Amino acid sequence: MSTENSKTIRINVPVLARVEGEGALEILIKGGRITRLKLRIYEPPRFFEKLLQGRSYQELIDTVARICGICPVAYQMSAIHAIESIFHTPTTPWIRQLRRVFYCGEWIQSHALHIHMLAAPDFLGCKSIIELAQKEPEAAQRGLRLQALGNSLITLLGGRSVHPVGAKVGGFYHAPSQQQVAKLIPQLEQGWRDSEALILWLDTLTLPDDEQTFTSVAMRHPEEYPLNEGRIVSDGGLDISIDEYPQHFKEHQVPHSTALHSLFEGKPYLLGPLARLNINQDRLSDEVLAPLAHSQFHFPSRNMYHSIAARAVEIRFAIGEALNILQNYPLPEQPCVEITPQAGSGFGCSEAPRGLLWHHYTVDEKGDILKATIVPPTSQNQARIEQDIACSLEKYGLERSEDELRFQAERVVRNYDPCISCATHFLTLKLERDQQPSLKPELPPESGAEILLLAIGSPFGSDTLAWQVAQQLPKQPNLQIAYSNSPLTQLTPLLESAKQVVLLDALISKHPFGQLITLLPEQLLNQTHYSSHALSAMELLALFNQLKKGDEQCHLIGISVGDGSHSPSDQQLATIGQRLQQMLR
Repeated sequence: MSTENSKTIRINVPVLARVEGEGALEILIKGGRITRLKLRIYEPPRFFEKLLQGRSYQELIDTVARICGICPVAYQMSAIHAIESIFHTPTTPWIRQLRRVFYCGEWIQSHALHIHMLAAPDFLGCKSIIELAQKEPEAAQRGLRLQALGNSLITLLGGRSVHPVGAKVGGFYHAPSQQQVAKLIPQLEQGWRDSEALILWLDTLTLPDDEQTFTSVAMRHPEEYPLNEGRIVSDGGLDISIDEYPQHFKEHQVPHSTALHSLFEGKPYLLGPLARLNINQDRLSDEVLAPLAHSQFHFPSRNMYHSIAARAVEIRFAIGEALNILQNYPLPEQPCVEITPQAGSGFGCSEAPRGLLWHHYTVDEKGDILKATIVPPTSQNQARIEQDIACSLEKYGLERSEDELRFQAERVVRNYDPCISCATHFLTLKLERDQQPSLKPELPPESGAEILLLAIGSPFGSDTLAWQVAQQLPKQPNLQIAYSNSPLTQLTPLLESAKQVVLLDALISKHPFGQLITLLPEQLLNQTHYSSHALSAMELLALFNQLKKGDEQCHLIGISVGDGSHSPSDQQLATIGQRLQQMLR
């Protein structure tokens, strides 16, 4: 950030904090006006559409779930509906209802994460969920309960909460037992009470009054609040079937983003919870809307800051919907119907937590994918986000300090809960990678071992170092070693049940490569690093220690990777492993 003269200001936000994925923001103010504004998405494309070509429809569903760790159900449901439309697959009332429960779980966990960990800190003067837990411990606990509830619903039908594997074209691979469902009912009843408390708590926040003019776009069903089915409508009169989407919504490449921008009839538009509620409030019951009666929130709303309340209302709806369906849960004769592949082209569209998720597939007579097009909600919202930032900053006052303008712009971006990684699918690019070590991370089962060593990483570059070092340790009766690359918020119940937890993670630092660095709880609370995926390792442990407040505290051992460019030899890995073993004794 620098100033050229008294009338020209450049504001650069190189990394947006508290959003999913990695992006940046560039603003140029000249002569008292914004002359350039770019929401830069620089994550590399992930080529999912191309990767799907040649794969069977049976592989499609689990593959698209890998596009997003926060909303895999949405990708699965849009793909399933598209393929079933090609195969003319019938469905059953049981399958349809349980798909809604599956989707409700995703809305609950995604919205709870965004409200408590990403958005609410902006309105309470907090930098992170850690500070929020110190200031509002009851709210933080409630947020974790709600997210755990959503994860439980996804696991019920998907087998696991991250990248679930239970859904298939034609239904589900397995029907949960009535005993499994019965165990969830008390958790849902608690969640219903929590959802009311959440809306009332949000009503105590002071939110900016920033009404704007925009077009809301969402699905609409004749009878239900939309999840999997419906037509695409706008609050300006649009009413089309999902196959007509390309005739009204056009994508185009912008130089500053690896994700396409999308326009409706040549203009930006809004997707997501606020747009859904603006269009579909009449599809919600009086019980869901009751906590809004005397609140500051009134829908339809033109204030994007009311998105946080819209998410809370949708949490309440999703809990009530799941509870109504599961309270009288019947065990089906079969959890799926017979499939007959055939050639053709089909469309699927569902309401992901962040808005419309549109799929189009062409398959051959065996059901192998010939062509795939996936349009995620964040890429559709990008043009609206840039428009909103410009309007909000001008109303806020461009004469304010650069720090104030930067914070205001970031806060606007977080209103949309952008899933940046999901949006980066489209740019044509030749990409080559060195072969990476083959490791199979997994969440550990419950164990009576004295120490749980949890190695966090990914299969890419220096981020695999913790996995490699952990593999050097010999088996010991008092030590359980586990590997994970799942979102760290999923690990909270595991950490609470462990006797002693040591988190092992690669650490970019000024220390020499391979040096082991121990960070204690009091140091963790002073960290200011923010992960692009909700919580970093340090933030997770700080949050856990803050909420647990017990005698046994978790700590982190970081393995310095220097600047991240070093590739360790087998001997170096063995040496680091020996030092780690001594530290664990």
